[in-house]
Amino acid sequence: MIPLLLLLAVTGLMQAARTFSTDVGTGGTELAFGFLLLAAYFTARIVSQFKLPKLTGYLLAGVLAGPFVLDLVTREMAGSLRIVNGVATCILGLTAGAELNLKRVRPVARTLRWVTVFSVVASMIVLAGVLFLIRPLLPLFADLTTTQSLAVCLLIGVAVSPQSPAVVMALLSETKADGPLSQFMLAAVVVSDLVAVLCYAIVAAVAGVVIGGGVDVMDTVLAVAWELLGSILFGVLIGIVIGGFLRTVKQGASMFALLICVVVAQIGTRVHLDPLVVMLAAGIWLENFSKTDASALLHGFESAQLPVFLVWFALAGTRLDLVQLSSAIVPVLILAGTRAGWYFVGTRFACKLTDAPPVVTKYAWMGLVPQAGLSLALIVVIQKQFPTFGAQAAVILLSVLAVNQLLSPPILRAMLLRSGEGGKKASVDFAAGDH
Repeated sequence: MIPLLLLLAVTGLMQAARTFSTDVGTGGTELAFGFLLLAAYFTARIVSQFKLPKLTGYLLAGVLAGPFVLDLVTREMAGSLRIVNGVATCILGLTAGAELNLKRVRPVARTLRWVTVFSVVASMIVLAGVLFLIRPLLPLFADLTTTQSLAVCLLIGVAVSPQSPAVVMALLSETKADGPLSQFMLAAVVVSDLVAVLCYAIVAAVAGVVIGGGVDVMDTVLAVAWELLGSILFGVLIGIVIGGFLRTVKQGASMFALLICVVVAQIGTRVHLDPLVVMLAAGIWLENFSKTDASALLHGFESAQLPVFLVWFALAGTRLDLVQLSSAIVPVLILAGTRAGWYFVGTRFACKLTDAPPVVTKYAWMGLVPQAGLSLALIVVIQKQFPTFGAQAAVILLSVLAVNQLLSPPILRAMLLRSGEGGKKASVDFAAGDH
């Protein structure tokens, strides 16, 4: 009852503050950050009483406060907080990489390879095929030839396939899960996102030739090579720098790592590097190849992550347009259902083919279902590269993402708890806090 009253009080104060000025300056940015932080925190407290993950509360706070419902946080306010997205992405990458112990993943490495093939890559083709069959339901395809429709379907199929290391990390932390399933899920979503980036570059180049979207094949190949390989190399250098700091200075390592995340978030995209890949590589280097204790860094890092991740997930919620989702609900549910269904079939098949541990075989598929950061990034890229149909494609992609963001976290949380791995990791919950 108290969290609800506090939430209503914060909402009332935000509404009162908005009546004085709608300008987005430094004050508006700070106001939006503070409101989303408190609203997400109290909403999480409320939904947790109904056995829902706190992550659902963060997203719900953003949906209700965003421009499509109460409009307490406008599009301009959300845009002014883009630095939060960048820093959160970098923190996520460093944390996920440092949590990924290659020695623990090695026993299921063969399973991971076949899951990538049968679930991730195959899902892109399956989703493209289903989209081609239901194209009469979508005005996007009205003026396209059959060949062009195939190219667009494949492009959307790739763009709708990425996973969400952010959601998986948040729920692993909230449930304090650790074990073969948790490690496999984390490795699978990281590898899958890298594969999705590569596949998108290839498909975008082909679609550019077929549709005339202005995509140069050679430029695209070189850009992806630089973005992936350059990001990995730069990330290894970052990992060496952080490792050296940990060995020599030792004090203030968490603040130093946070500063690195801010710098990478600011300059990474400007030099066409992927901040997520950069910090993933840094984290993997720290955990698996450096002579430093990465766990000590993460333990001190956790308290700094909480406010950033609260606002980050709330910001993700502000992008979800429920009216837009309802207008295309039938094709969206078909695509979302096909996506989840294929991950179930493909992952089960790959696990049985490689004699994976029973807990991985039974539950690992659900880790591939959530969507977040990379999917949003690809939506923006499609709109820029293909202006003729990008806006309509974005409606489909955002609607599928909305369904997965709202429905998948509670199911994934339940499966992690049911697997028996919940509570096996003693740590502070970086994305939920001890509340």
